Amino acid sequence: MKDSTAWTTKREERILVLEPDESMLSSILSALHEVAPEAVVDVAHDLEEAHRITADEPVELFVLDLDAACDSALLGDLRASHPKAEAIFLTAGHLASPPEESERMGDVHFLGKPFSDSDFRNLAQNLLRSGEDVRLPERQRILVIDDSLMLLGFVEEILTEANYQVVTAGTSQEGLQAARQQKPDLILLDYLLPDLPGDELSQRLSEDESTAHIPVLFMSGFGTDLEDAQARSENVLGILHKPFTSDSLLKVVEENLSREEGAEPAVRSEFTNVVSPGEEETSVVTFSPLWNEPASASSQENEQTHSGFGDLDFPAPPEPAFFESGALANIYFSGDTGFFSFSRVLRVIGHEKLTGTLRSAGTRENVDLHAREGKVVLVTTRDAEGYCSEAPVTLVNIDPDRVAAARETQTQTGCPLFITLLREDLILRDPALQLVQHYGQKLFAQQWSAPRVRFAFEQTSELPDFTNDIPAEDDIEHWMLSTLRFVQAQDVAEKANYDPAWIPAYTRDGFERIQKLRLTVAEAQFASQFNGTRSIAQIARNLRLDLKFARLTLFRFVELEIVECWPPAASEKAERGSVFKRLGRSIGIGE
Repeated sequence: MKDSTAWTTKREERILVLEPDESMLSSILSALHEVAPEAVVDVAHDLEEAHRITADEPVELFVLDLDAACDSALLGDLRASHPKAEAIFLTAGHLASPPEESERMGDVHFLGKPFSDSDFRNLAQNLLRSGEDVRLPERQRILVIDDSLMLLGFVEEILTEANYQVVTAGTSQEGLQAARQQKPDLILLDYLLPDLPGDELSQRLSEDESTAHIPVLFMSGFGTDLEDAQARSENVLGILHKPFTSDSLLKVVEENLSREEGAEPAVRSEFTNVVSPGEEETSVVTFSPLWNEPASASSQENEQTHSGFGDLDFPAPPEPAFFESGALANIYFSGDTGFFSFSRVLRVIGHEKLTGTLRSAGTRENVDLHAREGKVVLVTTRDAEGYCSEAPVTLVNIDPDRVAAARETQTQTGCPLFITLLREDLILRDPALQLVQHYGQKLFAQQWSAPRVRFAFEQTSELPDFTNDIPAEDDIEHWMLSTLRFVQAQDVAEKANYDPAWIPAYTRDGFERIQKLRLTVAEAQFASQFNGTRSIAQIARNLRLDLKFARLTLFRFVELEIVECWPPAASEKAERGSVFKRLGRSIGIGE
């Protein structure tokens, strides 16, 4: 049976289309109607039918899907019957060399699927203009560098559908190599990467002759804090705030790729403020990144090495008392949880097997975490009342004056009052160690929930003597989870106020790390729901959880950087949700 769409024609132009996919066929017919509204367009289901349709009529243009037109002999016969006809071959992707079936077709033009309507329309229009040189416009190439699987998938899906070529990289080194090999037209660069900070990578790109001309857009959740870093790099156009929508992503990419050379980047005037609706801008703050080399004993060199994003001119903000000159020596790193979560900080301590004290200043008295060879020993503070305001059962039968004296000792030295009482043989060892662990974890839990905390790690060869008899925690990941279990919903009402429609998904190494954690039954059930497609609200319904409790459980995994949340792409186009399904399958979890 022959399907055809025909219009009255003046030039007797005839076009034959062989495309089994109905959706693609509809797009092709619409485009041809725009290009040649008076041409006769015939639709064939196979090559034999194509031969019958065109047996007695000359054809100006063939549009053939190679998946359906796989008989090379029939293709050659078709071409021989219409030697002057132009031909568009639709292929499954980019072809390094023409397929064998096309060898007898003469000068044909290949168009990889999926293709945009504009690409097909332009090619068909040019081919129907006799004698003109035909060149298919090349798709612009964008390199996306980010360590988030979810973001890479989201951006790749959106930009690919918009007919850009997309190359992705998960680290700075991979991104640098891809930039040199792929020669992209634009680079979208995450500012915080595991192996190299974004400003240093952009600097390397600008110093390399082969990549110096490539414009860079930072992607960051702290764009307002990075304006100075942007100004220092000539190849950086601006900053696109995370999280961003598909519309804002496409708009900033389109405007910065189409701008004339020397023009002011569109991102400077508008996209430095592309933030999710209602999100407040963070105050400007500078920190010393965890990727800096260990500082020397020289205080002057310390200040230079750790003054900012690897740049000696980066302005330093007012600092807490323990950051003042001379207060700490041998600072290995310092920073701010506005940029680095405590989970990343503690993983650095564990990975580097550091010995020393992590000092942090949040909403209360300074908190000290003592670590030995990368393992947490204990957490304490000189605020004895804040450390333990109640009277545990273990202390009921102890002279109140002795307890008060132990609290005073903690105020002076930071030695937990339970260790002092243990040394005086007023309590037994096991209860004392349990209390030290309990109140230390409870104390550190307050740092997770604080809006923003400054921290510095002071590397030392020896810890305070009150830590000598305390066994270290073997598993730093599980220790972090244990502290997060002390956090209550009311403590993180703002930080855990996730949009119920947002979708949690595992980070690059999140699925592997969660396998090693000792989860409660409730936590394991919750984690089993992360497949990259279920929203927070859906997970709560599936497990019959109150949304407040679901948010609190999710907060623990987010703070551990095991999962991240992203707006549902399906809110704008349902088909884009498939990227999250593919991500779920790629990390080995079910639908």
